[in-house]
Amino acid sequence: MKKLVLSAMAIAALSTSAMAEAVAPTLKISGNTIMNIYAVNQKVKANGKARAHHFSNDISDLFFLVAGRTASGIEYKYKINMQANSNVSPTIAQNYIEFNTKGGTFQFGNVVGPEDTMIEDAGAIVGGAGAFDGGYKNVYNFSSFALRGNDNIGDTGYATKLVYYTPELWDFRFGVAYTPQTSHLGDAKLDNNSIQGNGNVPGNRHLLPALPSDMDVYGVRSWAFGLSFKKEVGNWGFNLNGTYLTDISYLSATNNQTVTDESKAVGGTKLRLRNTSAYQLGTIVAYRLSNGHLVQVGGGWLDNGHSRNFRRQATITSGANAVTTGNLHQGDSGQAWNIGAGYTMGAYKFAASYQRMDRETDAVRKAKTDVWSLTGDVVPVAGLKFFGEVDFVRTKSNATAQTLEQNFTNAFNGKRNPHTLSNAKNQAAVFIMGTKISF
Repeated sequence: MKKLVLSAMAIAALSTSAMAEAVAPTLKISGNTIMNIYAVNQKVKANGKARAHHFSNDISDLFFLVAGRTASGIEYKYKINMQANSNVSPTIAQNYIEFNTKGGTFQFGNVVGPEDTMIEDAGAIVGGAGAFDGGYKNVYNFSSFALRGNDNIGDTGYATKLVYYTPELWDFRFGVAYTPQTSHLGDAKLDNNSIQGNGNVPGNRHLLPALPSDMDVYGVRSWAFGLSFKKEVGNWGFNLNGTYLTDISYLSATNNQTVTDESKAVGGTKLRLRNTSAYQLGTIVAYRLSNGHLVQVGGGWLDNGHSRNFRRQATITSGANAVTTGNLHQGDSGQAWNIGAGYTMGAYKFAASYQRMDRETDAVRKAKTDVWSLTGDVVPVAGLKFFGEVDFVRTKSNATAQTLEQNFTNAFNGKRNPHTLSNAKNQAAVFIMGTKISF
């Protein structure tokens, strides 16, 4: 399968359009920043996110795009994305090259794959701070192992990869990406594991308990496939899409850490987990009214199966501390579904959505998340947006999962303190108000 796909991509790369005049590369600079104010009222306050309000510079992006065209008609691009926040070093997120040919689009480097670019569900309708990515996470104390947003286990983020998108044919478009190792970025050495220090690899969040530093999960031979159908019929617009992720998954340890499961007599620095096998579906239906206003409705479904879960009970050891994973291996990696609706009239947009996420934390117990969101946006002039978002968040886990999570926190965070207390049940109302300036 891999040889067939790679061969097809190589053949398509040789296809070019009719001869055209070459265009020398030019540089374009763009960017944006988002400033938010949070207010929260939640039941569980014994944690570091207990304040009633919070100020945040959530996103600051600067993009550099170099683009040109060869005489044979191939468009080529180089794009680099710098993410910067105060009090931290600038981070290079996207860093890749792209070729647009008659046979399709090719990307190589640190760039997201079809699992991110081709999925459009209710999350593409809501405005505000982006309820589906979970701006509320900055102030809300999640219950043990409760998922948030479209947590697609195995998502490769900006890990170094090769991506190919076909041209649109009969309103269909196919995408595929191959990532040798999901924790690899830039020129890092072969077979390293850099996920914990890299927020641009999102495929593990809330899946496993807090692990020791320099120990985390990654996948090798990762494949992502995507398929979309987009069509406009009169005032109607239809968008159906889906993606599938697969890889061979490991828990990797370094230094004086070991990880052992019931199948091994002695510990090692790498443990084989259940392979990633996850899929996601999305749809949006839009209708343009006679007055120009746009109505949108959408929904989505995500199923992670048992991706990257333990195969058996395991023991994690770091220094003098050792903790078992209990019966987490008897559970799953979670499912999620969402619905939403939006109404856009000129410079104003209003939307509402609901998200439901749940996972089995063992054979009989679950962790659940419900999020209701209302958003409002106004764009008074191009490049300037003001927005507001209200989220009602409710998470419910169980005492066994809470104890398991707290055991890991106590063992590997070095101390028990109010900033690291687990909870089995919480709920909150979160209000977010912000502005986005872009150019």
